[in-house]
Amino acid sequence: MPVTEGQQQPRTAMTALSRLSAAALAIFGAALTLCATPAAGPWWGRAGLQAPGALVAARPHPLALRAPGTGQMRGPAAGDRRGAASAKPPVFAYYYIWMHGDYWTRDKLDHPVRPFPGNYNSDNPAVIRWQVRQARAAGITGFIVSWKDTPRYRQILPLVEQAANRGGLKLAMLYEALDHARQPLPVAQVAEGFRYFAATYATNPAWYRIGGKPLTIWFGTQRFSRAAVARVTGPVRRRILVLSSANNVAEIHRLAAWTDGDAYYWSSVNPAVDRFYPGKLAAMGAATHRAHKIWVAPFAPGYNTTLIGGHRVVPRDNGATLRTEFATAIASGPDIMGL
Repeated sequence: MPVTEGQQQPRTAMTALSRLSAAALAIFGAALTLCATPAAGPWWGRAGLQAPGALVAARPHPLALRAPGTGQMRGPAAGDRRGAASAKPPVFAYYYIWMHGDYWTRDKLDHPVRPFPGNYNSDNPAVIRWQVRQARAAGITGFIVSWKDTPRYRQILPLVEQAANRGGLKLAMLYEALDHARQPLPVAQVAEGFRYFAATYATNPAWYRIGGKPLTIWFGTQRFSRAAVARVTGPVRRRILVLSSANNVAEIHRLAAWTDGDAYYWSSVNPAVDRFYPGKLAAMGAATHRAHKIWVAPFAPGYNTTLIGGHRVVPRDNGATLRTEFATAIASGPDIMGL
């Protein structure tokens, strides 16, 4: 699951690893990079996957159509909460902006690949622009940018916005609401962070919008009471969407009144062993859509915690893990795919 800056924990499938199987993608804690020279065509084709649209059957859910010419999803008209599923769910990759200082010296099998080898910094505009180009060449719709309100992140986020606007990439915001010890941040701090984001960034065209509102995700909602969630989201939901990070159906129900959907972050599942997980994703997607909310389904290429004292390894199997998780996520009826 997402962690705070400097914490030695796995990130999607990429904190201790640096190459993403046949899809030629890599996520280095703070950023997505492609580990091979970009090939023509979208990443799922190069990974031997069907295009998302080929796997999605029509079903009722609240995000029926895309606004013409905008590339942005919009909800159906008031009173009509049903519609055909998006033929091709957009794919967003989790993107982290804390690469600086001693980050690259801790628990890495190797360093970033060209053209920025070694200990690059996340505040380097050239690095950000290159990552955006690589993502777009791979068919990625956007980045889910890990963020909270700190002076350094206030410096970096506008650089990411600029690169995204220039490169045709969309952004969503992931608010990191847990500290280094995995404890929840003070509610007042979280509330101020969302308020600052809505007031400062929400009008920028880089942000991916549904129903005219930028998409944000609150990571760690399961550690907050309903009253705390209501206190944070109430003042900002008129301007932005706030998804929870619920990890089960009961948690989705608990927070449905105060959030706009759910983005489940699950990087460590082993599809060869955890046979229950397709049913779990399907149930979570169905629960989210019954509440007329937005569902972001997770998929990953593998997982490895051995360099940070863990024991769980999910092998990549030359892309087979990625293909299985991709198909399972699609089967849950997502509005967005979270890589």
